[in-house]
Amino acid sequence: MGKAKKWLYGLFFSCVPILLALIMIAGAIDMTMNMIEGDKKGGSEINAETIAGLPQWITVDMVRAAVQMQTETHYPSSVVLGQMILEAGAGGSELANPPYYNCLGQKAPSHGQNGTVSMQTEEAWGTEVAEFSTFANYVDCMKAWGHKFTMDPYVKRVTACPTDPKTGHYEANAFIKAVWESGYATDSQYVQKVIGIMTSYDLYKFNSMSVGDVGMGKPSKPSKPPGSGKGRFTHPCPDMTEQTSYFGEIREFETGGHKGNDYAAPVGTTTYAADDGVVTIAGWSNSAGLWVVIDHGDGLVTKYMHHSALLVEAGYEVVRGQPIGEVGSTGQSTGPHLHFQVEVNGTAVNPDDYLE
Repeated sequence: MGKAKKWLYGLFFSCVPILLALIMIAGAIDMTMNMIEGDKKGGSEINAETIAGLPQWITVDMVRAAVQMQTETHYPSSVVLGQMILEAGAGGSELANPPYYNCLGQKAPSHGQNGTVSMQTEEAWGTEVAEFSTFANYVDCMKAWGHKFTMDPYVKRVTACPTDPKTGHYEANAFIKAVWESGYATDSQYVQKVIGIMTSYDLYKFNSMSVGDVGMGKPSKPSKPPGSGKGRFTHPCPDMTEQTSYFGEIREFETGGHKGNDYAAPVGTTTYAADDGVVTIAGWSNSAGLWVVIDHGDGLVTKYMHHSALLVEAGYEVVRGQPIGEVGSTGQSTGPHLHFQVEVNGTAVNPDDYLE
């Protein structure tokens, strides 16, 4: 028995180092796998913090859509975002936001469009009307952009671009050069401008992201306002002094009928949300000045123009009668007033049909 015990003790103590080594190896493997998984995920998700520093009008959903398009096509998301910033001084335009989702100003017809909308480049001040594509979401808009490059005159130069060995996506600087050389733009400095934007806004970081990394499918805000509007509006400027223009009115300085009602009021007079909804635009437009756009769901949208100050931001959920701004005379305006516009599926309709 004594010899047997000694043998067992010896066996046990001789195995301890082996067991410890196995435990250490297992731990190292687990740590390595975690590191690999961390690198794979990039340790980030596209959210408000991720896009901090980008132009205010660019939304989380726009960037997510660019990354999803990149995952499917290998076209670098930094390029489409750079082009958006360069070409969309339109940034805060209604075309770029719901319900149109055309953040690249693509004219009809476009691949995958779900409809069209006629828009003037400025708010009905005698400028030319163009037919633009509308999309179901930003992903479809990005795919329409990418679809161009699968055809002549782009496809040969684009597919000849080098790819990033880490991501498999086309190298961004080479890609924008190939697109320009194929006739995308006539500006001789176009490539340098896009590269400058990609650099200054650090857009290259999005090229290493994928659909799984960035939480696709998690909307940054409801696609439809949580408390959908009742379709009967409270007056957006009850303290007006007079109504100076009516829907459909023909005025000498514009073509077509007036798209809304104008309510004159002193600068600083409060304006209010006509109904519950989500603010999709709160910013500057050359024609509308400081303006607010509210999506009430089911294709119903209201627009409030020419403010001196705004009291809400894009993404806010507002309730009927909530203060949203102060009357001004910004943009293309002849005096302090609120231009109030109602649209159904992109078509301006008479606000009086909705006001209580």
